[in-house]
Amino acid sequence: MGKLPSDEFFQRTSEMILVKWIRNVMTSDDPKQATDPGLMGNGYEEQMLLVLKIACFCTLDNPKERPDSKDARLMLAQIQH
Repeated sequence: MGKLPSDEFFQRTSEMILVKWIRNVMTSDDPKQATDPGLMGNGYEEQMLLVLKIACFCTLDNPKERPDSKDARLMLAQIQH
């Protein structure tokens, strides 16, 4: 994201655990908040969000709900360049 924990962005949220924070952002009305503004406009915004969604699946609290490495690789491979 290009932000430090001391940036104003993090001061507005009570969530300081990165995985939980990213899950909240990804389910919000504006999931693009999760990406570094310096990376926006390069034509890969949709792909970056898909990778973040896969990362959310891979970090679910219940390990049995997480995809195995083969499934994660297949999901990543399906992202169009």
